[in-house]
Amino acid sequence: MKFFRDYKETIRKEVRDIKAIYSDCDGTLFNDKGSIVNDAEGSYFFGAVRCLELLHAKNIDLIMISGRNRYQLKYNAQMLNLHNYIAELGAEVVYDRGKEVHLSYDKENFRHDFTSLGEDFRNVAELMKNSFPSKIDCRPEWNKNRNTNILFLGEIDVDKANMILAENGFEDSMIMNNGPTSLYAAEFPDCKTYFYNLMPKGVDKSKGVRLDREIRGFSKEKCIALGDSAEDLKMAGEVKFFFLMNNDIHEEDHIIETLPNYDNVFITEEKMNRGWEEVIKYLFI
Repeated sequence: MKFFRDYKETIRKEVRDIKAIYSDCDGTLFNDKGSIVNDAEGSYFFGAVRCLELLHAKNIDLIMISGRNRYQLKYNAQMLNLHNYIAELGAEVVYDRGKEVHLSYDKENFRHDFTSLGEDFRNVAELMKNSFPSKIDCRPEWNKNRNTNILFLGEIDVDKANMILAENGFEDSMIMNNGPTSLYAAEFPDCKTYFYNLMPKGVDKSKGVRLDREIRGFSKEKCIALGDSAEDLKMAGEVKFFFLMNNDIHEEDHIIETLPNYDNVFITEEKMNRGWEEVIKYLFI
């Protein structure tokens, strides 16, 4: 594992021409309850907000990338004075708060319709609940206004879940762990609560970053990314540097196992939005 503190001087010299910063939201730019003005402990914290002004002054585009749908992210963008974002775990690249939207996959080739909350939704939700009793939940009210993925909450074995999906006719879909959350109250007292997104196979945050770079003509060397989950780590292959928030990662085996796949990942000292400020403030002040 490489820590930002040990490499920050070298990194700062190599990010003088950054055009885009891709940032996960919950657990990264925000705390785990979705707040940018409270830290991991719930105390007021305005460091990340001050960094927004810093990036704006340097003409660096901050792009939120999240499992949230584009309508949710539009409200986040309006509050933070941002304009471009990537919704539904990389599926939709959105410009000018929704005036232009690009899909990172061919929707015509995806044969399931989960987001209409009809039969496919009911079947896959029931399959996961029956396969992991008292470990996972999925509700229609969590999944309104989505176009690609559906959201589950709980704590499950992702590899086992994807094997079950394939065995039950959902082989073109994949469930992904998008990190822990306290945004929702834990339904299962013996579980740590994670966001899980059911996606078309092959769609992830890295695909959204790649599409945005291609549309705007940005090379990897002109981009960095920040996040807190194993899914976020996939963005490391599309940027110059990736910064991983130190949200008790020693407890997240799936993250520790993934880290050796990348040589451009650096771990912060601080958690969540304090870790985000740690990186942005040092690199761009």
